[in-house]
Amino acid sequence: MVNLEEIVEKIRSYASAQWKPLNDEDSRKPAETIEKSGDVELLAEPRKALKHFDSSLAKESHYFNIYAIDSSSRVVETPYVFVAITTGSLLSRFTGKAVDCPPIGFITGAVEDACRFLTIIPSFQAPVDFDDRLRKFLYTENPAGMRYDHDYNKYVILEEARLLTESYLVSKSVEEGLLEDSILLVDGPLIYPSTIEVSTPYSARFEVYRSSLEAINRARLALWGILRERNALAIGIVKRLYKSYYLSSCDPLRLGVSDINDEAYLTALSRSIAGEEGLRPYILGPLRIRTTMSNSTRIDRVAWYVGIPRRLYTSKTPLTHYTHYRVEVLGDIADESVLKPVVYDSLNIGSLLPVSIIIADRRARKFSSILAQYLVFSMGLEKAGLHQYLTI
Repeated sequence: MVNLEEIVEKIRSYASAQWKPLNDEDSRKPAETIEKSGDVELLAEPRKALKHFDSSLAKESHYFNIYAIDSSSRVVETPYVFVAITTGSLLSRFTGKAVDCPPIGFITGAVEDACRFLTIIPSFQAPVDFDDRLRKFLYTENPAGMRYDHDYNKYVILEEARLLTESYLVSKSVEEGLLEDSILLVDGPLIYPSTIEVSTPYSARFEVYRSSLEAINRARLALWGILRERNALAIGIVKRLYKSYYLSSCDPLRLGVSDINDEAYLTALSRSIAGEEGLRPYILGPLRIRTTMSNSTRIDRVAWYVGIPRRLYTSKTPLTHYTHYRVEVLGDIADESVLKPVVYDSLNIGSLLPVSIIIADRRARKFSSILAQYLVFSMGLEKAGLHQYLTI
């Protein structure tokens, strides 16, 4: 990895020429995006909103055109520089076709060309001066055009880099004709929330972060539209339901709760189902979720919540008996046939989550781990420098 060695040498020589790092502790405060909307509507009668899986949903059709996409990020941090490594994979477990960022050939040293996968932010006022040949591997500014500096929140940087990497992979796959007449399972929401929460309210840059995420969303919307033109459908698989509050905002089952996250809502529902009817897979929905962007553009998504039992029998345990996730598509497709490829890739083969998503996740994580370990070794650091941001 000749190019990476040159980047490491640039960082090392830069740090030795500086004097005192800047204090940027605020930029390291945890921040995460939260999904909230006051415009959520149940598209079914309340008594029909909750139903158990029909066996035909899992076995009626066969799908061999399923692709999945996921990304991963790792951080190598020293007192003088913050380095974020972002990798991603778009693949089909049925055909073995895949597009990676960076490509495998770059990691093995077979090729020198690659996509952007590094974000390097020095803890000094002066930027690191990279030439054009090395800059092509770097994210240097956010999608709204603001340069990354030591005050920019590090968690937001990781979020933006992962989304930009995924957009690159979809665009690259479209160019190569990979996604014609296919299903693309996306790990996460199709439209990313622009509501950001931090551990303490501190940042004057919230509007900067919001405008950046909106720029990403506009680009993603364009990509999903291009896929539809090629008879391909993007389906979002949202696992982190503790970060969304859609169900309690419309309370489709009249549980009488408010302002609790979707994970808590579904946990209460699942315990009731398990106590009354035993452990059975179920679907809740469809719901229409409307997002209004800053330019007053309204984006509609149709979503179902899926509950799949973790075990065959109930047991006395504080853990939930179910795995929950949300399945969503853009537009007004309220047809349950959307769920068929998701169920085919998960429940039909004995998995709680779509297997294609799991494989893409592991592949992306392996790439980011390899690159992070290489940088740690090259910079003479300890592995402890990798740990702070791994849960993001």
